[in-house]
Formats: sequence, structure tokens, C-alpha cells
Amino acid sequence: MRTLLLRAGAIALALIPAIASAQTAASVAAPAGYAPMSAACVAQVDGSCVAVSAAAPLPTGSVRETVRLALANVPSAAQTIYGGTYILTQSCSAYGTLNFQVLGPDGVTFATAASKTASDTGASGTVIGLGSNASVRVTISGTTGCAAILSRVP
Repeated sequence: MRTLLLRAGAIALALIPAIASAQTAASVAAPAGYAPMSAACVAQVDGSCVAVSAAAPLPTGSVRETVRLALANVPSAAQTIYGGTYILTQSCSAYGTLNFQVLGPDGVTFATAASKTASDTGASGTVIGLGSNASVRVTISGTTGCAAILSRVP
């Protein structure tokens, strides 16, 4: 038994250099050769990494999204949106209040993020920043002929 253990140990010692030489590591290089190793970088098509700069900005979502929140004074059901910067545009033939609401962190209560009592002037609207997968809706009271649209700024 002792001889068997000695032979197994000798074989294991003989294989250690072969195992060590079979291990390889990927090359590590700083993005663009000048950034600190902890710098954020943008992956390129060829697999290389370039430091974030004006010439190589972080990628952004190019999702174009338009959500109808109300039409003919009838609010739509709550909508789940992509997230980002949005413009809320609305118009009513007679005003009471149009409230733009976002579902709160409890998943039950909607909180009012913007309240409108007059029509948007010209082509302007209200700029609103929303988190990813936010659930939004409008409530309408005392109005006639209201329409509201939420459009994502890509």
C-alpha cells in the first residue's frame, strides 16, 4: 500500500510542470494605453476596449417610445415604459386638472409627478425623467376633451 502511495505521489509531482504550463491568462492592457486600469471603457467591434471619451462615449439606448396616456378625456390604463428622459404633452378643450402619476416603490400607490391646469404652449411640453420599467398613468378631473402623450427623448 505504501508503495502504491509513493508511486501516485511521484506521478503527481511529474505532472505539475505540465499542468502549470497549460494554464494561460488573457492579456491585460489599459484602454487606449493611457487610462488607469480601473477606467471605464467601451467595447469595440473587434473586441478591443477604448477608454470612454468624447470620441468614444458610453452607449445609450436609442429606444423611441410614444405612449398615449389619455384620448378624448378618457385615461388609458397604466403603462410600463422603457425609462429615461420623456416629454409629457397634453391639451384639453376645458381644464380642471390632469395629473401625471408614477407607481411608487410599494408597487401599489401612484404618486403625482406633474399636475397640469393649462394647455402646453406651442410645441413645448413638460420634461420628466423616469426610471427603467416605470409604470405611469394620468388621472383627469374637471376637464373636457383631454389628450396626453408621453414621448421618450432618444
